[in-house]
Amino acid sequence: MKRVAEIIYIVEEQREEFLKGILNPDEETQKIQWLCGVRKQQYFALNDLIFMTFEYKGENFNEDMNKMAAYLDTRGYLVKKRRKDVPAEERNTTNWWAPVKKMGTFLETKPSFIDDSETQDYITKLDGSMVRSETNDIAYDDNDWNDEVNIWKYM
Repeated sequence: MKRVAEIIYIVEEQREEFLKGILNPDEETQKIQWLCGVRKQQYFALNDLIFMTFEYKGENFNEDMNKMAAYLDTRGYLVKKRRKDVPAEERNTTNWWAPVKKMGTFLETKPSFIDDSETQDYITKLDGSMVRSETNDIAYDDNDWNDEVNIWKYM
């Protein structure tokens, strides 16, 4: 399995239509993506940027992505220009995408130091850990986990 992630910028006047298409793909688009190995595709918004990620399950990533692009590109589904190919002065007036480089991974499997017999003790210790206190200086806003921005809700 390969995880793919990218940042997408869509000019304001086209953003609503673009989001409507990618968040509600037709059945044929879904079939093409599935056959090309795309799984668990997700989109997140931060200001004017869209963060997209998916898992790839297949044998030849480049071949599958080229097959998918040959079909979907003709229907306006994919963003054609990479950020590095768009001059800086045109980036606010042009649709572009940029790959996101993976920096690291952790907690993909249960750590060897986790003792199942201690699990309940830790759950008890952690209960209410996000409540603000003098000793808890985590920077967050009370709205950070509301329904509008709760990314975990969609995973």
